[in-house]
Amino acid sequence: MSRVFDPEFVRGLSAGIDADVVPILESTNEILPELGAIDRSLYTVTTISMAVAYTAAHATVAESMQGAGECFRELNAALDACVTDMEDADAACASEFGSA
Repeated sequence: MSRVFDPEFVRGLSAGIDADVVPILESTNEILPELGAIDRSLYTVTTISMAVAYTAAHATVAESMQGAGECFRELNAALDACVTDMEDADAACASEFGSA
């Protein structure tokens, strides 16, 4: 019987999320407040509808980036838990039925 679950591959996915995805999402934490500061000046230099559209877009992006960061952190934790559970299940089967 061959193994279907590859824990090292899943660990690699988790490491890739930590190394490549989360830092990009966290980098928006520095930029978005600066863009939010523009909101107040727009109400005096542009039309109200344009200023409102910018404010709504900024709020949506800020919330989306924060939500995406949380989702990827949860995904990372779930992947780690999955690997641990599969390794525990393999060890339990090997103990109960003998290693193949």
